[in-house]
Amino acid sequence: MKSILPLLLLFTANSLFAQSKKFIIEELNLPDQAQIISNSNYNTIKLQDVRTDPEDFGMVMKGVSDRKAKIKFSPSFEDQLTKMFDKGIDKASAKDQELLLQVRELNYKEVTIDLVQYGYFNFRALMFGGKENQYQLVKKIDTTMVLFKMDVTKKLEEQSLDYLRKTIFEGASANPIGNRIYTQEDINNYDKIAKSELPLYVQPKLIDGVYMNYKSFSSQVPDKPINEIEAAQGMITKANYIDDKGKKKNVKTDSYAVVYQGKAFIHYEGELYPMRKGIDNFYFITRIYDRPTGERQLVSGITGGMIGGPIGGVIGALIAQGKTKLYECQLDYFNGKYEIVREIKPQK
Repeated sequence: MKSILPLLLLFTANSLFAQSKKFIIEELNLPDQAQIISNSNYNTIKLQDVRTDPEDFGMVMKGVSDRKAKIKFSPSFEDQLTKMFDKGIDKASAKDQELLLQVRELNYKEVTIDLVQYGYFNFRALMFGGKENQYQLVKKIDTTMVLFKMDVTKKLEEQSLDYLRKTIFEGASANPIGNRIYTQEDINNYDKIAKSELPLYVQPKLIDGVYMNYKSFSSQVPDKPINEIEAAQGMITKANYIDDKGKKKNVKTDSYAVVYQGKAFIHYEGELYPMRKGIDNFYFITRIYDRPTGERQLVSGITGGMIGGPIGGVIGALIAQGKTKLYECQLDYFNGKYEIVREIKPQK
């Protein structure tokens, strides 16, 4: 009996330790609309969640020990969405149409660096309105919220849930964008259709020039002609243009992209990297600092729409302290950011 007791105590201790490492659950609830919406363009809402795992909403940190907590909507996000919408609109004055919300990303993430918590909320979605399989695009949503402080979880949850509520009811009153009619099958294949409408993806040859933003680049309407350019070994070593005041400007500091001899070069962290065209995407290879904040989408080192202070300088300093690795990145047609696809490891 004496020999069995230590084994039982060891088993119990191991079991308790294993349980302590399991994730806890953080349940979220969508808030009610404070003021009922009259004359809504839509009287019902439908959810289409096209994420890889509809049950995965990411994680936050709980307590002084920063224990990982899985985000969960209970009842389900779809049930809460329907209930919030039904309670928030005046059904009697609403038009007999359906608002379709296609969720592409809805994710929470928190990381702690030097005792400071960084909280991220990413939400990407499309809204369509219509009925009887005849829809029109109502709204495109692509938002990254960032908060940083000693204890960020509560504030992140409050602001993100309030943002979801506001966005949904803004859609309820919004008019369609353009006149194009989409069937449900079209909505399922929206990316392919959207790319087919962008000259960047369909033109046989790109137009030479300097592009100051993704809008002009995707439309293939250069903002400025190239004034001077030098290239060596497939890289642009020097390039400039003349601004509206007649001053010479360095393309490596003031542009989004350059097209030279029909080939695209994307601007990232002070360099212009050659892009290759895949079947329906653009790719480039670059060295990137390790990103301790967990970012995967990049825009000159900083992502998205942000709240909570001068996050750019703080994150930039943290990133610059890390090591660089070689990555393949993909241009995101939806917003013009760059998505890390994979790390390119040195060959042995």
